[in-house]
Amino acid sequence: MSPTLELYESLERAFAHFNVTLFNGELPPCLITLRSSNRIYGYHHSARFINLQGQTVDELGLHPGHFTLRSVESVLSTLVHEMVHHWQHHFGTPSRTNPHNTEWVHKMRSIGLVPSNTGLPGGKSTGQRVSHYIEPEGAFVRACQSLIDDGFELKWFDRQLPAEPEHELSIQTKLADAGVSVPVSPRPIQVLNALQASEASAVEKPPIPPSARPVAKKRLRFVCSGCETKVWATADIAMMCIPCGLALRADE
Repeated sequence: MSPTLELYESLERAFAHFNVTLFNGELPPCLITLRSSNRIYGYHHSARFINLQGQTVDELGLHPGHFTLRSVESVLSTLVHEMVHHWQHHFGTPSRTNPHNTEWVHKMRSIGLVPSNTGLPGGKSTGQRVSHYIEPEGAFVRACQSLIDDGFELKWFDRQLPAEPEHELSIQTKLADAGVSVPVSPRPIQVLNALQASEASAVEKPPIPPSARPVAKKRLRFVCSGCETKVWATADIAMMCIPCGLALRADE
């Protein structure tokens, strides 16, 4: 099987499994996509795609860089998070200005995911940007474990990391301290880093680059010595104040 089919077939299998176990099989099909992002784990976009017969289908987007950093249980919880948006669009009452409204919160809790804008207990449950954490005794844990016990796995992982590996570890530590952690599989980055350490050939080409994100250039304040106009820019920029005919100097 091609890598494309391997990954997308796994995601489609997970969608079908959770549709049956958590949504009574009532969710209509959607189109699952993979798009890179540093800021969010996933999203739902209603009627995003259309075919030549005029039929539309919702998009359920996931960001594969986070597959590398997070356990498969956490990744699948994001899939289900977006499936709740999918459910609400077709069977509930989504809000125009608030994608995470009270109805969405109740549905999330009913399937074993607890909404929180921090991803931790005590966070705000409604609003523009809301994450969640897994309820230890909830329906999602049972459904997820049955899928994994049946051999489910994700087989491909993005080498360009969207965040520092320590971030996800910090979240899991805080959940454990709050008494709401659940047993999870090893994060793929842990496995890949162990592979790097055990194989001499991996020293020349590590599975996960030490830093895959570009380093932001330092920004300085440039000032015109004539009119005191101030501009912020990177240090390699040369600028001139046209009214004064003077070059702007970098103000450290």
